[in-house]
Amino acid sequence: MVAFPQEGEQFGRYVIERVLGQGGMGVVYQAKDPALRRKVALKLVLPSLTVDKDFITRFEREANILAKLRSRNIVQIIEYGEVEGTVYLVTEYVPDGDLHGWLKSKGPLETVQALRLVGDVSDALFDAHRAGVVHRDVKPSNVLLWERQEGELVPYLTDFGIATEGDSNVTRAGSVVGSLPYMSPERHMGEQATASGDIYAAGCLLWACLTGKAPYTGTDFELMSAHINNPVPRLPAATPGADLINPIIQRALAKKPENRFQTAAELSKALDKAADRLEEAGLGGGVIGGAAGAAAADLGSRPGASYDTSASGSSGGGTPPPEAEAQPTIVKRPGEGTPTPAPLANETDSTVVHSGKGLPAAAAAAAAAGPATGGGQPEWLPSHHSNAGQGSGGDKKKLYAMVGGGVAAALLVGVGIFTQGFGIFGLHGDDAKAAEAIASGVPKPGWASEDQMSCAAESLVGKVPAAELRSHGVVDAGDEWTYTGEWPADDAMKFTQGLLDCTESWATEIGDNWKVGDTRCMEKEVDKTSMAGLLAVGDLLKEGDPGAAGPAREKAVKALDACYVKADALGAKVTPKPAYMQVDFDVQEPTAPGGESVIAIAKKGSGSYEELKSSTYELPVTEGGVEGCVAVKTTVTFAWGTEKATDAEACGKAQPKKLEWIKQDQCTDKTYNAQKVACNTWTLHFEGFQPGKKFDVKLTMNGGKCSEAKGAKCVWPGTPDGEGKGAVINWSGPKDWKAKFVATAPGASAQIDN
Repeated sequence: MVAFPQEGEQFGRYVIERVLGQGGMGVVYQAKDPALRRKVALKLVLPSLTVDKDFITRFEREANILAKLRSRNIVQIIEYGEVEGTVYLVTEYVPDGDLHGWLKSKGPLETVQALRLVGDVSDALFDAHRAGVVHRDVKPSNVLLWERQEGELVPYLTDFGIATEGDSNVTRAGSVVGSLPYMSPERHMGEQATASGDIYAAGCLLWACLTGKAPYTGTDFELMSAHINNPVPRLPAATPGADLINPIIQRALAKKPENRFQTAAELSKALDKAADRLEEAGLGGGVIGGAAGAAAADLGSRPGASYDTSASGSSGGGTPPPEAEAQPTIVKRPGEGTPTPAPLANETDSTVVHSGKGLPAAAAAAAAAGPATGGGQPEWLPSHHSNAGQGSGGDKKKLYAMVGGGVAAALLVGVGIFTQGFGIFGLHGDDAKAAEAIASGVPKPGWASEDQMSCAAESLVGKVPAAELRSHGVVDAGDEWTYTGEWPADDAMKFTQGLLDCTESWATEIGDNWKVGDTRCMEKEVDKTSMAGLLAVGDLLKEGDPGAAGPAREKAVKALDACYVKADALGAKVTPKPAYMQVDFDVQEPTAPGGESVIAIAKKGSGSYEELKSSTYELPVTEGGVEGCVAVKTTVTFAWGTEKATDAEACGKAQPKKLEWIKQDQCTDKTYNAQKVACNTWTLHFEGFQPGKKFDVKLTMNGGKCSEAKGAKCVWPGTPDGEGKGAVINWSGPKDWKAKFVATAPGASAQIDN
């Protein structure tokens, strides 16, 4: 077995130039192929791993997968083999680092640049899927970059080491492999990897390119819960291009695979179309996210990931320090020994293997029931409600009742992931400190703003005595609040507003379109019992939470349903735009609180509905100026399980028919000039007429028939049809003679003056 070569030495036929990276599985070199005179990426496996049959099988399998894939955006394999017992892989060399490093050092991409790049990655995924390969680990560090020219990034998808091919069973049964921040909900639940999961990951990649961070961040469990339950993030409505990009993100990151783009090619087409429209509008050069490095910790890409020794393409960009080599987080399986801790806790997208089906049942149930919104039990709670030093007592029972005690306890004992209970108010950081100060009856801390204190106070309504809330303007001085959740009618509106505005999850669920009028709707529809139901139901009103059951929940759900129907928040917004021989309908997806929407559209009267795959529906019409109408069905499933459907219609006209005279040339023949005769050739162009259908064009000159014009000669070719490019008129007459030609067709006319 040969020793690893040094710079300038030779391995096989390759000359080593420098080390790109090294870790626990081997070394990656930049090398030169003297025969072909090109740079390559050379990967050598550690000698100790050559006896690991599973690892070598994976390594060899990736080489085989790369060999069968043909795509301009997938790193290509050059050679795979063994030299004196050392297994190696040679791939093309991509010079400009990986996407993770790019985003970390330079910040988010420009909007159109991000759309184009993820469109190219989607093309690579489509090529892989068409070949029967599912990638399973799409993330920034697995996208290598070539900056072909300034501002133009060409991505190359790499690391097919954990990809699945057909019925491959290389991965152990029951285990889930991938990177948590980019893994689809069904993968987190232990289901089999599919092409739809890659499409979901591409949607996460788009969000990272636009904002500089992954869609969700947190601990492993928080990530799993967020992907399963949390609403799909949206760009703020004021963001340039948000109306084009948000529908793509919502569809790509849909919780259910059947609601996503059905192929990666569909996603690529939608991204390219949005990029084209942004460029046409001059909006493609802006950056949505923050400055370089500002959100690097939230990218979910570990340093050096593009230099691992899986069989994938490698890139330049420097050698990461040895301490930057992160090992996968290992989640303990039932019956196994103590897991090895991950050395870098913040490297949340390291490819992990965990057994989704082997997790304790309570953990899976908790993940499906909703996100853990707090950072632990507030310290003030026992001291405020019980004697100091007595610990839990009856108040902890109340705490567990609010968060679903059975689930929380099972998580604390069974999984061993959490060391604290759920936070009961969904507050974090300074907000939690503000709530603690209010509940303890202390004055406003100097670092807290009035808005922050008010928001924190509103989150405590019904949970602490009113006296500690009055100074922050939440309740009136004469009101009496109790721990039963009852409150005077005149404060129901204020409490509702506080619940909607200040609870983190509700602010996300309701979205940007929640107006004052809609809140009045809540005030009318939600009585005391229903409001108590809202408190009990919690963030997403999930059936699985023990505190969310019973008549209170049913009343709360009915009230919310009625409110959303009145607020007209269900139907898709359809806007017609005239186009040539067709009407384009721009479709804006409705805001579904914590849920999903499916839009079906058809030509009015046809009954042949199809699910809308992009933000634009193109309706062909027979000729210019003709009206086209569509019927739209929008089905919204709320987070709390209710499904609502609405029907709508929209009509628009295609661009009108058009006739236009275009001057071709003017006679300069000496004979004409000697005779003092002028001549011109004009072409009559027409647009928007029904193809293949002849139509009459009447030609007049000075108000009379062209052939009767004194001193002039007209040549008219006859009757054109809609498939022609135009008709030509030739006329001649005295130089000082003036003429006016008017061409008239059904629905259009055009005039020229000599």
